[in-house]
Amino acid sequence: MLALFFCYLLIIHLQYCFNSCPLEYRSIDQNHSFCSRPFQNAIEQRVTSLEREYILYMHNCERQRVHGMNMEKMYWNDELEEVALKHAQTCMFEHDKPNQRSVPRIPLSTGQNLAMGYENWTRALEGWIEEKEHYYHSYPATAVFSHYSQMIWHSSVLVGCAAAICPPFGSYNISWPFYVCNYITGLINSNYHAAFQFGIPGYPLHDCQGKVCLYNGTLNLQTCQCECSTFASGIYCEKLNCSMLPDCPYHSSVSCVAVNVPLECPQFCGLCERYEMLRNVYGDENLAPIAPIISSTTTLNEMNETISEEFELVTTTEFDTTSSFDTTIYQNISSVSSKINISSQVLFYLCIKYLFAV
Repeated sequence: MLALFFCYLLIIHLQYCFNSCPLEYRSIDQNHSFCSRPFQNAIEQRVTSLEREYILYMHNCERQRVHGMNMEKMYWNDELEEVALKHAQTCMFEHDKPNQRSVPRIPLSTGQNLAMGYENWTRALEGWIEEKEHYYHSYPATAVFSHYSQMIWHSSVLVGCAAAICPPFGSYNISWPFYVCNYITGLINSNYHAAFQFGIPGYPLHDCQGKVCLYNGTLNLQTCQCECSTFASGIYCEKLNCSMLPDCPYHSSVSCVAVNVPLECPQFCGLCERYEMLRNVYGDENLAPIAPIISSTTTLNEMNETISEEFELVTTTEFDTTSSFDTTIYQNISSVSSKINISSQVLFYLCIKYLFAV
């Protein structure tokens, strides 16, 4: 009877694990971040809709500023946000593995930016953007400015961010905020690939509404249509035919760490098995990525029209009040305890400050 009781407890435990970790995530990686347990007393900090607009706005501001010929407009992805939130709640300030942050229906390289200790999203983003002072186009993967490189990577068209307030533990004597942003596609960890191709001043962002092409497909930036490989089909090249794969030139599974190898060799790197799992979970007609949240924040004018009401960002933000324009903006800020309201006028000011900074 005792043995039966322990078997019953084991079954309950396994059921809990499977229920808390959906098949589509645990089949990618048994330790997928979506399935991670939150650190005790960690407080989730989901972004508000207007914080989401602000995060997108600041990313697209920087992306537009570099005038890249192949630079695409960035959009929000809810699934990336959920995985980012799960990782933030672990309170382990370190990158998870690329597979552990991968979104099931988008088997593409997934990048990540982390920050801690900043008062709010404004400061966290500014910290990443400040790295551009050291940016060297010939070596975009250099660690000292890799956060900035990820923000302006030409094909990083999807982003999802979240944060958590972590309690004091270990060497942390006070509660601290942990910020996470996940990106598709990720920064290629190689200096043989350029973050973008130089264009001319004023060159606009390509706007394909966050469309991605799977299984080695290529996005035509002029038509926003996917040009699929010989072994894939569909609007997003989402239908994989593993019976038509060419010979794989690689012989070691270690090669699959490189972002291009799984796309060229799906069978060799396990994407065929993952594809069959996706078919079982979602069905053949639902394999395409979920459409991103459409945002209209490419230009300053669009942002000013979109965000016409005030929104809250955690804790206080300081502004330079030395100029008359700064003073005018500063006077429009209403601080309440550890929160502030920032109007669209302030956001307009922030981007002007970035665009014309020397």
